[in-house]
Amino acid sequence: MRRLPARGQVAREGGVDTLARFAVVGAITTILDFVVFTSLAAAGTIPASANILSYSCGIFVSYVLNRSWTFRARRSHVQAVKFVLSTLTGLLISTCLVALLASLIPPPVAKILSVPVVFAWNYLSARLWVFRP
Repeated sequence: MRRLPARGQVAREGGVDTLARFAVVGAITTILDFVVFTSLAAAGTIPASANILSYSCGIFVSYVLNRSWTFRARRSHVQAVKFVLSTLTGLLISTCLVALLASLIPPPVAKILSVPVVFAWNYLSARLWVFRP
């Protein structure tokens, strides 16, 4: 059985394993985000507002899964604050992209196109700053 690292530390693991787990968590939260977004967009919500609401739904789930499973880090108030800051930056990036692209293409397509950019931001900020060993 694996032991968790000391409080505030992150397990040192291979980057590919961590990236794969991050991708699984990202897929779960992206599906949640997309379902809520498309439902709100279909109901007539402005794309930027729909994006803020839908993206926010996955923040808590993402933090818990990434902390406990992806990076195997112990709970830390500093990590929680860093996670919120990096995720809010991801939300800003996502909302700007969705708002810009939705003026040119259907909102669900705009949302899909924003995902790879935001995924890259979220992974790099989590790996290099939030859950840094």
